[in-house]
Amino acid sequence: MLFERILYPVDLRRASINVKPYILKLKEAGCIEVHIVYVLIPSDWGILEKEEYDSEDKIEALRGTIDDGYVDALLRTYRKLKDLAKEFEERGIKTRVSLISGELAESLSWYTKEYNIKLVALGITDESLSFFKVGKVLDIIKEIESPILIVKTKEEEGNEEI
Repeated sequence: MLFERILYPVDLRRASINVKPYILKLKEAGCIEVHIVYVLIPSDWGILEKEEYDSEDKIEALRGTIDDGYVDALLRTYRKLKDLAKEFEERGIKTRVSLISGELAESLSWYTKEYNIKLVALGITDESLSFFKVGKVLDIIKEIESPILIVKTKEEEGNEEI
């Protein structure tokens, strides 16, 4: 099927959350599985081994190797993603939640190949397309071989994490 497996990169800001209704609608086009991924960019989180953190146990195992405050923040992020996954599961769509470390475009490209992703659903804002930030969006578009659904959200005050 054309859109059976969808990658849903989430940074927990409004623009990425606003992609969810579009993915839910894609169930009618054959979506049976959604991979919700949060990329841990090295400059934000420090250096983490290139790995998938797809369970609380894997995140807890980081204690002693990175600051406990980071581990706690990773656990909170993972739990928010699991909460986001509930609505997909309630609608009969399988989910996989994972935090992966690395550079954004490279990590998303690797993930699409590793899990045979058929579509990437990406949320952006007007700010994402500004002169100084458009490079990140273009890098993602260039790196990923799968089709990309781009959902643009108007920049709003308070676009902080949800």
